[in-house]
Amino acid sequence: MKMLSEQSSSESKMNMLFYVVVGSMLLIYLFRAAIGYRRYKSSIFPQVYDNYLFDYFYKVNVTQDPSRSNRLKKTLGYHRIVYAQIANKEGKLVSQVMTIIHTKGILSIAYLNLKGKLSGLESGEWIIRRTEEGNEKKFKIENPLTYLREYVKHLGEVLEGRNVESAIALNDDCDFSDVHIKEKVLAYKDVPQLIASADCGYGLNNEEIDEIYKKLGGK
Repeated sequence: MKMLSEQSSSESKMNMLFYVVVGSMLLIYLFRAAIGYRRYKSSIFPQVYDNYLFDYFYKVNVTQDPSRSNRLKKTLGYHRIVYAQIANKEGKLVSQVMTIIHTKGILSIAYLNLKGKLSGLESGEWIIRRTEEGNEKKFKIENPLTYLREYVKHLGEVLEGRNVESAIALNDDCDFSDVHIKEKVLAYKDVPQLIASADCGYGLNNEEIDEIYKKLGGK
């Protein structure tokens, strides 16, 4: 009887330890999710993923595979997403790029979180103006278009000449009416419409989409 009692006590402690570990992991998960939500809400991702917790956060932090979106599945069908960061020669981040590979081709969107009034041309630095503490301030940024075109050219070479559509997306409170370039420039809120209408003039089947995804660095 004593042995059974000791065994029962040991099992009880093990069960308690299991619940403590699982509970702690869940709390950490929820804490990280709460911190990340503010960033998510003001980013491009609400336009790409169906919801924050399960379609975005879970895929990024748990499965570590955000290459498929429930939202895009409804719009595009089978697809894969590749993310990249574009940096200058000094290693400073210029822009982030989301490349969507889908049944009608490939679309690369450079996205920037900027506040204020943005002006820019095909070449040269771009300028962002905004008011801080009652004073208008002006900041120069590197032309993201130059880097986006280099990136798209690289994709074309890797993909043996396939056409790649491209665009630049900016957060909704950025005024980009003074940006004059050939590529599409749009607000985050208009990204779903851009994605839905994307058509590079050629079709891709599921196997080709996965093959291109791997060529572009996907796992």
